[in-house]
Amino acid sequence: MKKIGLSILCITFTLLSIAQNVLTIENEEISLEEFKTIFYKNNNSTVITQQYLDEYMGLFINFKLKVKEASDLGLDTLSAFNTEFEGYRKQLAKPYLKNSEFDKNMLNQAYNRMNQDVKASHILIAIDQKATTKQEQAAYNKLLAIRSSILANTISFSDAAKKNSDDKSALNNGGDLSYFTAFMMVYEFESAAYNTAVNEISMPVKTKYGYHIIKVVDKRKAVGQVKVAHIMFKSGEGANRETLVDAENKIKEVVKLLKNGEEFSSVAARFSEDKSTANKGGVLPAFGVGKMVPEFESIAFKLNDIGEISAPFKTAYGWHIIVLLERKEIPTYLEMEPELKKKIERDSRFNLSKQALYSLLRDSYKVLKKARTYLILQKKYAKDLSLGKLDPSEFKDSPSTLFTIDGKIFTTSHFINYLFSNQMLGSDFNAMYSAFVNASLVAYEESRLELKYPKYKALLKEYREGILLFDLTNKKVWEKAVNDSLGLLSFYNANKLNYMWKKRANATLYTCIDLATSKKVRKLIRKKKKGKLTDNEMLKNINSSSALGLQIVSDKFESGTNKNLDQIIWEKGISDNILLKDGGVIIIDIHETIDAQVKLLEENRGKVIADYQNKLEQDWIKELRNKYTILVNKKLLNSLIN
Repeated sequence: MKKIGLSILCITFTLLSIAQNVLTIENEEISLEEFKTIFYKNNNSTVITQQYLDEYMGLFINFKLKVKEASDLGLDTLSAFNTEFEGYRKQLAKPYLKNSEFDKNMLNQAYNRMNQDVKASHILIAIDQKATTKQEQAAYNKLLAIRSSILANTISFSDAAKKNSDDKSALNNGGDLSYFTAFMMVYEFESAAYNTAVNEISMPVKTKYGYHIIKVVDKRKAVGQVKVAHIMFKSGEGANRETLVDAENKIKEVVKLLKNGEEFSSVAARFSEDKSTANKGGVLPAFGVGKMVPEFESIAFKLNDIGEISAPFKTAYGWHIIVLLERKEIPTYLEMEPELKKKIERDSRFNLSKQALYSLLRDSYKVLKKARTYLILQKKYAKDLSLGKLDPSEFKDSPSTLFTIDGKIFTTSHFINYLFSNQMLGSDFNAMYSAFVNASLVAYEESRLELKYPKYKALLKEYREGILLFDLTNKKVWEKAVNDSLGLLSFYNANKLNYMWKKRANATLYTCIDLATSKKVRKLIRKKKKGKLTDNEMLKNINSSSALGLQIVSDKFESGTNKNLDQIIWEKGISDNILLKDGGVIIIDIHETIDAQVKLLEENRGKVIADYQNKLEQDWIKELRNKYTILVNKKLLNSLIN
């Protein structure tokens, strides 16, 4: 009884499975779900008719037949295919290999920070990236002592920066970084600045450059971007008094010109000593905080109204006067999201994003490490690895389990091969082991994407079939039509009557700007017909006073292609005037008429190739439909009709 019940269940399940297959080609079954996914992706109509559905299924069958033929021919086993497909697969996998919640928070944080500018100063104690723990602690303690002295008012932040900072610009600016916003500093520095209150000094913060303390001087709503034009007179560093006075006098003269109503762009073009912008009316590219010297930036962002002109001011480069052309606020989050994602990928934030993914995967999968195996490898290879001298030839392949991820075994061989490929002078064994485990976790997750995400699986299949279809169609249709010269000639000869010239006129059209010009042109045409004048000489004669006085076009015009030619009787000779609505006049000189005739292959090669490609494809489809068994579940297909 149990066996009978089990058999009935199996038969029922099989029938249900078959019932959900809308199409079968030979032994390959295509589910209704797969068909619907592609159908609705390419169909925006809300009304689906029987005729439309049948036509689409016909095209779908043709597509699937070509893909099956490509698979049967083994095109998906070729190295070129696998290389291309693997590239697509890697790109498709990227959005799925993320800690989405962490990345979303990172985006929100970045956008919120971009809406605020921070003005800060810093003191840097530099340390080498390979510094020992002792050296790092010494740098940290030194900054703590400096910070204490500043807080005790025994020294100002500026003087402390000049005296102690390893950022040499501090000798001139006292550590002042002016205003900045998100992505302008390394992430650790940026975070410390945004998390420190105004007039407070941060605790020492570590970046790739060393340890810093940061004094936050001001925070303000982000000023966005401005676009200005400027007029500049140079009086750079080291200029003598005469040059300084001369530059100042020139800027004062410019102020007078502008007050008297002269155009800013005109004055800039004539007088500005910034030659890179003078010929553009002094216009500079739009900029935000941190892109210009502080004095220039400060004046530019204080201008409120478009067209407002600043008072003259001096920077290290000379004297300037600027006019506001545009002001742009920070865009909305939705507008900035794509740009923010790109910036994060190029920023040190991206490492945090990767670490968040590793953490998520460690929580998702069970990782069991073999500590004893690891310690044996560490003892044997750590020293050579740090010297960059790990020799593959010395490794005897006797793989044992190093760790497992959800039961999947990763062996010592896997890890050793990873070390060989990535070793360099100073490589740390422990760090490389952690990196290998992380890479293995990502690879394991990547191998499961098709199981976890149906949309990813469908996209991957779509790409695979698309590459196969392209490769085989290129071979059977597109390249063949171009390269098979004998086949193309045979097709052309069999279908010549499809490539006909209509009746044509070999003619010259003279378009004159007005009636008076047309009278002069008629006289010149007669001289030209006697061989006493060329087209260029006619144009030079007529267009000496107006560049648009006369236009000349000569060609073999096919019936129906030129409305002016079509309104006259096609007889050899010069036509009467054809009057245009704008007052112009056209004179047509018909040199000869050519009766309808077959186009030469070279005259119509592109169209013949396209038609030959269509013929090759039709023949190929017919061949495939005869080769493979095709079954369509019409009842299931028609369930989509509404």
